[in-house]
Amino acid sequence: MNDPFALDLTIILLLLGVGAAMVAGNLAAFFNKNHKRENMYLRRTVFLTGVGLLITIWSIASLINR
Repeated sequence: MNDPFALDLTIILLLLGVGAAMVAGNLAAFFNKNHKRENMYLRRTVFLTGVGLLITIWSIASLINR
């Protein structure tokens, strides 16, 4: 079936953007942790980086498989 608005591609690209933003944001928080000398939630940062990486890899695989 032809999708006139390419919604399946749009959803995949949005997920790619969200996953990449999660990875980039959490890695930036991890590497900038010593500048403010505040407590950092290390477990949460590592967990959310992993989730973002999973979303990013899954969306790249979906784009390749398409």
